[in-house]
Amino acid sequence: MWKFHRICGENISLENNCTTAKRLNPTETIDQGFCFTNTPLVNGKVYEIQVDELVTKWSSSLILGVTTNIPSDLTGIHWGVKLKESWMLHRSTLYKNEERIGAYSLNLYKVQVGDKLGIMKASDSTLHFHLNGIDHGKAFSNLPQVVYGVVDLAGKCCHVSIINKEFATGAGAGAQVAIEKAHNFSGRPADWNVQTVCEFIESIPNCAPYVEKFRSEQVNGAALLALDKKDLKEFFEMPLGLAVNVCLHLKKYEEKK
Repeated sequence: MWKFHRICGENISLENNCTTAKRLNPTETIDQGFCFTNTPLVNGKVYEIQVDELVTKWSSSLILGVTTNIPSDLTGIHWGVKLKESWMLHRSTLYKNEERIGAYSLNLYKVQVGDKLGIMKASDSTLHFHLNGIDHGKAFSNLPQVVYGVVDLAGKCCHVSIINKEFATGAGAGAQVAIEKAHNFSGRPADWNVQTVCEFIESIPNCAPYVEKFRSEQVNGAALLALDKKDLKEFFEMPLGLAVNVCLHLKKYEEKK
């Protein structure tokens, strides 16, 4: 289950356990409406929001995209397109690092209340935007391995809610779903090829950013079993908590087999 990060624009109010974002005084404010995903994007997953309210006063609207980091200080940054190391869609124009680079088939200015918008980083490092479940195609290529989603409630869009239909709800449910997915892998872990190991790592919460490292190092099942939390922490540069989680998931899967 994903949420909005607690770091957000000064005009944003986060509600419902950080799954709803509203811009304060929407007929008086137009900017500082940034929201970010609370974790990096997982390849292949659509991060979806629903437009809940629009105001007619403004000529600009919602901005969607990704950035490599969440600034601790948003002072002086008024629009999503001004974020450093960012890839953004504003209206139907694509921006990379503040520079306009081309047009796109989806126009965010035309969205209506009730529309569902999504962003997805594909496994080939391309970024796609969705409208009401329809993928409008590749917008950007060669994205970095780790990016966070950006939702900027600019202009007339002033209220959105997260849609978590692909995730279970409730405390700890996300981790349980990931374990169940991992348990569906066939064969003994020792027999897994590199691709299966990558899929296993990606199924563990917050581990998707490390998948390409496992792939580039050609870690198969036998190699994975030989790694311990110290190896994962030092060589793969995982936080200790994630390293321990990988070992626990693998141990549970071995016990089932």
